[in-house]
Amino acid sequence: MNKKNPAILLNAMKKDIHPKLNKECEVTCACGNTFATISTLPSIKVEICSACHPFYTGQSKFVDTEGRIDKFSRRLKIAEEKKKVADELKSVKKSKNKGSGEYKEVSLKEMLQKAKAEEEKSAKKEDSE
Repeated sequence: MNKKNPAILLNAMKKDIHPKLNKECEVTCACGNTFATISTLPSIKVEICSACHPFYTGQSKFVDTEGRIDKFSRRLKIAEEKKKVADELKSVKKSKNKGSGEYKEVSLKEMLQKAKAEEEKSAKKEDSE
């Protein structure tokens, strides 16, 4: 292909498979700035543009879209509250079990052996009946 002549490229493109191109697409920013560009969409809405972005304006303003920091803070607070409740439950269970002298950590293997023994006992009872 000849890269220097764009007319050759346009003729080489297949017809009726490409989206329609709008040469007057209007981009509207949340700050109110608008400008025209080329796009397949008739209009585009953006949150930040070069007129209000801190990098381009030189101002150091904080950009918080959709309250992301507030959402994160809220989720963090909820997680901390859940952790406190879980810790309180653990301490209550430990204090109850320590008072009766029945508290003992059991491994998974021991729990499975106990469950098998109970199944065998119930099977023997059913056989004897």
